[in-house]
Amino acid sequence: MALSIVKGLLEHYIQSLFDEGILSDQNSHIQTLTMVEEPYYAEQFINTYCTSVEAILLQLTSCIELRDVDFSQLVVLARQIEEKSSRFGAEHVRRACADLIRACDQMHKGGVSRALAWLKNEYTLTKNKLQSVAQVLPNLIVIFWTLHYTLYSSSCVVPLTF
Repeated sequence: MALSIVKGLLEHYIQSLFDEGILSDQNSHIQTLTMVEEPYYAEQFINTYCTSVEAILLQLTSCIELRDVDFSQLVVLARQIEEKSSRFGAEHVRRACADLIRACDQMHKGGVSRALAWLKNEYTLTKNKLQSVAQVLPNLIVIFWTLHYTLYSSSCVVPLTF
């Protein structure tokens, strides 16, 4: 019973991320992965995405702080985040990358700075919501195995011997 409640809450929360447009249909595998069979993989998948995007965001920030900004390098980095976000299904982050790429094409440092700030904001919002999912997954596993153990240990039947 407790497992189905927690699982239902998690599924509802993930669905709300789709409804809000935070995640796209590309990320429907997160719903599948969060089932009891693969929760560690889902948590790892979320953490890997966040870690890689954060590393690229640091590079973007360093590049834009240079006196002579290499806009082509910024585009390369923005496309990396765009690709990762597209594969992951992080729709708001992907769209913010497209805005950053357009700003880089215009070669206007002020516009690029604003677009990068927007990208960081969208990433932070997405990351916070994804981390909520990642935090629930270990609890779901504990509940599952506790219930599993309780059910199977209490229904233990001692075979009769003649």
